[in-house]
Amino acid sequence: MRVSDLFRRSARTALRRPARALLTLIAIGIGAFTFAITSALGAGVNQYIDSQTASVGATDTVQVTKTAPTAFLSEGMEEYDPSMAGAGVDQQQGVLTADDVQRVRDAVGADAEVVASAPTTPLYFHYDGGQRYRFIYNGNWPGKTAVLATGEQLAAQSRTPQLIIPEYAVGPLGLGSPEQAVGRTVAVGVLGVDGQVRELEAEVAGVQVRSLIGGNLPFGNQAFGDELERLSAVGTPQDAQPVATHLFVTGPDVAAVADSVRGSGFAVSTPEDIVGDFRSIVAAVLLILNVLAGVAILAAMFGIVNTLLMSVQERTRLIGMMRALGMPRRTVFASVALEAGVLGLLGAVVAVALALLIGVVVGPWLPTAIGLDLPGFTLFRFDPLAVALVVAGVVLAAVLAALIPAARAARLEPLDALRETA
Repeated sequence: MRVSDLFRRSARTALRRPARALLTLIAIGIGAFTFAITSALGAGVNQYIDSQTASVGATDTVQVTKTAPTAFLSEGMEEYDPSMAGAGVDQQQGVLTADDVQRVRDAVGADAEVVASAPTTPLYFHYDGGQRYRFIYNGNWPGKTAVLATGEQLAAQSRTPQLIIPEYAVGPLGLGSPEQAVGRTVAVGVLGVDGQVRELEAEVAGVQVRSLIGGNLPFGNQAFGDELERLSAVGTPQDAQPVATHLFVTGPDVAAVADSVRGSGFAVSTPEDIVGDFRSIVAAVLLILNVLAGVAILAAMFGIVNTLLMSVQERTRLIGMMRALGMPRRTVFASVALEAGVLGLLGAVVAVALALLIGVVVGPWLPTAIGLDLPGFTLFRFDPLAVALVVAGVVLAAVLAALIPAARAARLEPLDALRETA
């Protein structure tokens, strides 16, 4: 019997009982659909996380603090209250003394560059004498970039203080549209040690879109950071010991630098650490969904075993006749296994097609519908290789489920089969 004939015969036999075949296909499809949709979901979320890594900072840089810094996760424009002077600074991460800085330098060695950031006290920002809003500064992590709605990335070597502001700040500040905001000058109120508030003018270089990771607070270039530190330090006694809120350590081996500093008793964070937290959450959710998909596939395998055992039982006489006419055992085995393969292939193809349809139709508007406004985020991203692996895996599982019924059919002796149905 030719392979094409065997395949056609197996396909007809697999669908000989439509109701039974449909129930089996549904069980297979549930598992295949879940695998396909979770694979696309994982690819979409991880691709977005990868695209946001640069918004945290350069991947070859480690941030060192006395204790773990507090993250400002909320966003919004809060009107400035003079009684809250200093509230924009994270006081909980402690300060690093000159001795601490030297310990870090000793720990990382001469190959790493250590840059200290002095304490700063920005209070508010405004445009052209308008309403003042509380200014929570996101710092100047070297190499940090943003996904911009308009404008350009910060000019690291520029002597002009520059800021990138979040899109939600444009309207309240009275800057008009994001396009109109670029190039305009905002003023940042800075509290000095002497208790006086001085204003630092900065040019808006760009407007960043909302981001899940590190993209919802203003941040400036080196010139802005230097001027912010200078104004914050006005009135500092000359005999005061220099302190820093954090250090940036840049080296060729980030992992080694982080381990060395952490071993000296300091808190360490890298862009990959921050991104890794999001990856862990996503991976945990996807693992749960994939386990559920695996359970569905396992249930479908038991359904295939039951379906094929019943099919073999119903066709015992026919199998006996074919064996009496010279059909080899391996052909009988292959015929039953192919029946399972056909069911698996049909179920997987239909399920994957449904997943693709949902991804195309529902994917674009679902994040917005649930309040997840993240420009550049694609919820479902289907990778052709991943889709092919889902289909192949489901077909393989179906064929494996057919081993017991196929072996039983292949062991039938012609006379015994004919006698059982006589």
